[in-house]
Formats: sequence, C-alpha cells, structure tokens
Amino acid sequence: MIDYLKIQKLINESSEVFITAHKNIDLDALGSVIGIYYIVNNLGKNAHIIIEDEELNNEVKRALSTIKKTDNITSRKYEDIKEIIDDKSLLVITDTNKSTRIQSENLLTIKNKIVIDHHVETGDFNEEKTYKYVDITSSSATEIVLDLVNELNIYIPKEASTIMLAGIYIDTNGFLIKTTEKTHIYTSMLYKFGADNKEAQYLLKQNFNEFKRRQKITLATEIYDEFAIATSDSEYSSTELAKACDVLLTFNNIEASFTIAKLDDNLVGISARSLGNIDVEKIMKKFNGGGHKTDAAAQIIDKKVDEVKEELLNILGGLR
Repeated sequence: MIDYLKIQKLINESSEVFITAHKNIDLDALGSVIGIYYIVNNLGKNAHIIIEDEELNNEVKRALSTIKKTDNITSRKYEDIKEIIDDKSLLVITDTNKSTRIQSENLLTIKNKIVIDHHVETGDFNEEKTYKYVDITSSSATEIVLDLVNELNIYIPKEASTIMLAGIYIDTNGFLIKTTEKTHIYTSMLYKFGADNKEAQYLLKQNFNEFKRRQKITLATEIYDEFAIATSDSEYSSTELAKACDVLLTFNNIEASFTIAKLDDNLVGISARSLGNIDVEKIMKKFNGGGHKTDAAAQIIDKKVDEVKEELLNILGGLR
C-alpha cells in the first residue's frame, strides 16, 4: 500500500517540488504529473512540471493547452529551474522507474526523490533519500496518483480530471486491459470531480494522416498461431507502434501482438501487447526492454527489422 503519510511529509519538508515523467510523455504520464501537481499545490508548496521533449504528440499538446488556459499551469525545462534547486528540493518521478527514461537526467542531482510507477521494477532509484512505490497491478500511473488524491482528500478541477481520465483510457486501451475494480472506482471519482467524457474524447482525437501511416504497418501483419506480428522498414515513432499494436490485439484469436519498425537509421523499436495470458514484459526483457505484463516495449541498436523479427519468432517458439 502506498505510504501517503510519508509522501505528504516529504512534500511538506521540501523547499520546491519538481515533477517529471518519462521521455516521449503520453497522457497517462501527463495525467499522473498533473495529479501530483495538485497534491503539492494543495499542501501549500510550489510545484514545477518539467517536460523536455522537443516534439509532443497531439493528445499531449491539446491537454497542455487546456490546462494552461484553464488553470495557468505550464511546463518548464531544467534550464528554467536549475537556479532554484537546493538541498531541500524534492523530485517526483511518475510513470517510470528507470533513471535513463526520465525527461531530464540533470534532475537526478536532486537528492530527495519520490518514484511512482506501475511498470516492472528495474532496480534503479535505491538511494537512501528516495521513496519508491511501484505497483504493477495498477492500470496506470494516474490510478496510483488518484489513490494518493483520495487518501489526502485533494480536489482535482474539472479540466485536470478530464486529462487524468484520458490518461487511464490510453493505458487500459479503453478499459479493455489492465482494468480492475479499483480502476473503475478511481474513474468514478474523476467523474465526481467533473471529468467530461466527451472532452476526453476530443483530447484523444487522431490525426487522419497518422492513422493512414499506422494502417500501412497494420496491413503488413502476419499471424503465427495466437501471435500477431507487424513489421515495416519505414520509420515510425514508438507511439505509432504502440497504437498499431493496440489495434492488432482486438482481432479474433490473438493473445499477443507485436509491431516492429525502425525508430531511426540505427534503432529498431518493438511494441508488445497482451490480453494477460502471455507475459510480454518477460519477452521484451530478452531484448533489454521492459514494461508491464500486458504492455511492454524494447529498442534494439544496430539490427535490421527482419533480424529482430526472427529473434522474436524464436522466443515465441519457445513458449509453445
């Protein structure tokens, strides 16, 4: 169980609180960051959201624009805040427990840390002044943060609640995977705060040209028993691969799906999804990746897409 009293104490004892998440921030990461922002703010401390990504996906852009317009919350970069970091500063990291994945590794100089995540532990962040809570049974980082919101009796405004709702929707693939009774309890709490499902759908709207690009890799899918594998030699972003992978999992008789494509000239990405009977996190660990039992990914340097696919097929063959 998350130690909300310890988290409250760490926030109360801090001078400034800096909140960040993983690189290529998505709506779950952003939703959890915003939730922490309101917790810190309600406890009377200054909160700073740190986002370094040069490119943001459309959903995150819309969410940040909304929260800036309604509550005047903006994200900042490390260069903007480095002068106010001191020995009593607190860093809160959400939606990752891997140090190399956070938005700005410069933030790791902050000694006091809180790490909140729902992915399998990597062994990072074991310093004395770090409180780490990792719950792989939670649907999302946003769900864990809502546990804190509930215990600390924090109010989240309507627009922020809508972003958090969209974050849970993304990480559960529309409440189809990683969803438990607790997920629905905290979702209903967001509705009580005023979360608007229609507005959440606007946040989640897709770009048609990007949809057509994902269709290309989807149409290249091959089925191997209960596994769907799609590959492309074109370059795709990790977000595009993840979205295509979600779609493949909806087809009949598919227990796990994989999308493989170049991320750049020397890097191949794999996205993996499962309904829960197959542990895709264990499979991705064989590629030095990781994630969650039903939602994982990996990046492979200096290999071709076909080589990675062959390696994956050998691993899947060992599962039969």
